[in-house]
Amino acid sequence: METTEDYILNGKIRLFQPKNGYRVAVDPVVLASFVALKPRCKVLDVGCGTGAISLILKLKERTAEITAIDMDDGTCQICRRNAQANSLNLEILVARAGGSYDPLENRFFDVVVTNPPFFSAESSRLSSAKKLTNFETLDLADWISYCLGKLKNNGAFFMIHCASRIGDILETLNGVGSIEITPLFPKYGKEAKRVVIQCKKNHKSNARILPGLFMHDADGKYSADLDGILNGNFLQLSTSDPIRNL
Repeated sequence: METTEDYILNGKIRLFQPKNGYRVAVDPVVLASFVALKPRCKVLDVGCGTGAISLILKLKERTAEITAIDMDDGTCQICRRNAQANSLNLEILVARAGGSYDPLENRFFDVVVTNPPFFSAESSRLSSAKKLTNFETLDLADWISYCLGKLKNNGAFFMIHCASRIGDILETLNGVGSIEITPLFPKYGKEAKRVVIQCKKNHKSNARILPGLFMHDADGKYSADLDGILNGNFLQLSTSDPIRNL
């Protein structure tokens, strides 16, 4: 697979990624900025792709034990290359969320994070390579259920998805607690296109909608908050404090 060499977080992370196919954009970086990690916590990245989220989280908390899974062997090979290129130790496994074979059977995590495919497979006319990363290979409800099933009691779940799927997501999250929803607005006056959702297993507190993040200013440039995230400024925060209140 032909790759390009790129950098994210203002050069803090070196990232090889396919020349053709899915390319890391804003979403995984924004999601990673929300994730609060404690020392030596166990983290699972479901649908890791080339590893952007896992790499950021490992850089954020070096003592975290991070496992990354993806259904595509070629993508996992690039993810391993990225971990080596950045001298960041990750456990990277070829595995399909909800598949009949689960190498993580009977393993549970303090944190599960995911940036799943956004679109249903029926709506796709793209190449098979792009379908693997942008279009569902597993129903969204089953994907979320798999993630929640990998959490320890009181474990934290983080995901980013289309705002238009919020109803489906909340229905699947029925039974968990401490749900927090952060809308991501393209700019002031526009409806949210993305949401970041976090929750805790076996918590009973009410759901909350938090102040949103504006992605662009009126002139179309990245907002100061988003620019700070993309430059990795959140890495300077305490690992016990999420970035959501930017």
